[in-house]
Amino acid sequence: MNFISKNFIIKQMLPIMALGASAAMIITPAQALDIKQDQINNCVKGAVSYKVADNATAQKLCTCTVNVRSKMTLGQMWEIESYAQSGKNPATLPYAKTMQSDLQQCTKGLKLNPPQKPKA
Repeated sequence: MNFISKNFIIKQMLPIMALGASAAMIITPAQALDIKQDQINNCVKGAVSYKVADNATAQKLCTCTVNVRSKMTLGQMWEIESYAQSGKNPATLPYAKTMQSDLQQCTKGLKLNPPQKPKA
């Protein structure tokens, strides 16, 4: 089962990644000890909480996706945000297509479940 569909990445992941990257840039140096590891940890926590994967699988998935996302330049992030805000589809950007392919590769060989809302 391919958990991260093309449509999901285009409509959900790219805008969220752009916003997350923007938020990460306003963190003060004292708070930014290891942003990348913090991103991985938050991703793992969410994947496990929503029962998408067990901890070990979530660690592999999140490490891969954060590594892919970390290759995006600031200019690319701004262009994605501009496209999204103007109603254009950021998935038409060449690096967005590459990123989408790389993100899909992160799911290869992993047993992923559809997300389930955590019980309160």
